Amino acid sequence: MEPHPSIQGSISDFPLVSCGVSGVVFKASESVVLKATCGTDESRQHLAVERANYERLGSHPYITKFLFTHKGMIVLERLQYPLRKRLWDLRDAGERPRDQDVLRWASQVSITPLYPLAWHWNGDVKLSDFAGSSLDGSAPGVVPGPHSEQPDFPATQPSMKSEIFAIGSTLYEIQTTRHPYHDKPEEEVERLFRQGVFPGTVLLILGSVITRCWNLEYEDVGKILSDIQRISNDLENKDAKSSHIDGRVVWRKKTLVPQRDM
Repeated sequence: MEPHPSIQGSISDFPLVSCGVSGVVFKASESVVLKATCGTDESRQHLAVERANYERLGSHPYITKFLFTHKGMIVLERLQYPLRKRLWDLRDAGERPRDQDVLRWASQVSITPLYPLAWHWNGDVKLSDFAGSSLDGSAPGVVPGPHSEQPDFPATQPSMKSEIFAIGSTLYEIQTTRHPYHDKPEEEVERLFRQGVFPGTVLLILGSVITRCWNLEYEDVGKILSDIQRISNDLENKDAKSSHIDGRVVWRKKTLVPQRDM
């Protein structure tokens, strides 16, 4: 494959975007990034797994675009920044996401919650960074923290139950901008989760879905998406009804209240 027009010169010529256990990311252009290894065997293995995942998953609107490989690196579309940063920015401003955004992001991330989430330029959320994922039964290199893990179904042994529980915590964080039990030590979080004691969700638009995820009442992710879509449809119908009523009231005022000539 011919080098991409924006991939010219040495890797050291490109600005550093971020670095971690799985690799180092460089900005190649406004729309493209390069991900290279850290030079360790572990990092090379992580990058190989990530490439294999992207190739197997193929193109999807809510998965970061894998463009090609270049000199042992993977070339990806450049996203804006992690969704968590967007949530932190809202929290710092004393705000929470709008219900419409919560429902949109929830539908997008419920495909799978065990990968980092990035915010696209158009406001959508995309899955990214598959370096630590399990592939063909291999042990995962990265797992969720205790705020997203049911102790009886550890993420070190991935299963549908561990995924569904993690979705509940992800949806909770999207709406509240905080982890469940963010103010408690990890040992207490584990104890509460093991006992089936969870934060209150009654006032959250996705509260019923979150609680069902935590209680492992869903058999698969498809049913979660169906419930999110139902709630989204209910909100749209409610908004449409409110708009209709508001419009009718305005019309009546215009009809019944005579306007004085100026």
